[in-house]
Amino acid sequence: MKTYALVLSAFLVAVAAQAQDCSIFYPFRQGVTMEYTSYNKKGKVESSTTSTITTVEASGSAAIASVSSSIRDDKGKEQFAGAYEVRCENGIITMDASSLISPAMQQSFASMEVSIDGDGLVLPSKLEPGQMLPDASTTIKAGSGGVNIINMTVNITNRKVLGREEITTPAGIFNCYKISQDTDVKMMIAKTMTSIDYYAEGVGVVRSETYDKKGNLEGYMELTKFEK
Repeated sequence: MKTYALVLSAFLVAVAAQAQDCSIFYPFRQGVTMEYTSYNKKGKVESSTTSTITTVEASGSAAIASVSSSIRDDKGKEQFAGAYEVRCENGIITMDASSLISPAMQQSFASMEVSIDGDGLVLPSKLEPGQMLPDASTTIKAGSGGVNIINMTVNITNRKVLGREEITTPAGIFNCYKISQDTDVKMMIAKTMTSIDYYAEGVGVVRSETYDKKGNLEGYMELTKFEK
């Protein structure tokens, strides 16, 4: 019994150490809840997403956070519920491929059978102005009754650290790294957009803005609640 307790204790210490090393741009801590609200270009609420870290476990040299997610419409009614993983190894955070799908897209797939495959979004623990970050891509297939209805590809390129900026949201004031990226969505038609994401240490994304090819704001998302 004593040996088991020592092994369990060592395991928990290892998980805690890995989680601590990985909490630079994501809160690797069980029980943390983040609420994001999405707005259109005029500031009207379109949807909200609540994500809760359910577990943080060690897997070899990596720490893996399992996250449950719930998306609600502008009236607060749940439209979609799911889960995804965030992995950290050697100080590099990787969001799984499903994280590349916007809340609006996830809502449209709510009643379908969905398969997602691709490269996750990678974020190193050290960022500097001018730094280029790895591309990411994912392929989504959705259908019903074994019949494929939707084939969609999302490619994220030209990811660049622009600098640092202080951002204020309903969740607080954050000193952020500002990162730009281009997103190409190919389905029936192709659409290209640019987004600006703001990452705060120990939190992750606190604001994300989306612009069309002409540089006009299409919508934005903010962290509206953060509970440890």
